Amino acid sequence: MKKAKKRTHIRWDRVIAVAMIPLVLACIYFKAVEEPIEYYDTTVLVQEGDTLWGIAKDAVGEEVDVRDVVRHMILNNNLKDGVIHPGMTLKVKAVKH
Repeated sequence: MKKAKKRTHIRWDRVIAVAMIPLVLACIYFKAVEEPIEYYDTTVLVQEGDTLWGIAKDAVGEEVDVRDVVRHMILNNNLKDGVIHPGMTLKVKAVKH
């Protein structure tokens, strides 16, 4: 009589975890070798209809999280309530292109 072969159970969670290792390492590597973003300080004269968000987005484009730039503008310009008015001059951190 032949012996029945023992069926091997595949642990898919482990297979997926092992397969993800090269992907995670590649992401870490490419993030580490990414060129740092360079900034320069500039001033902006607030116009009618301007917002902190709009000014920050114009200064950094899509390269940086706009929330960080808005926070920086509020702190550096002593804007306690975050309200701006036409005619104000704001110090802004902008991305060099």
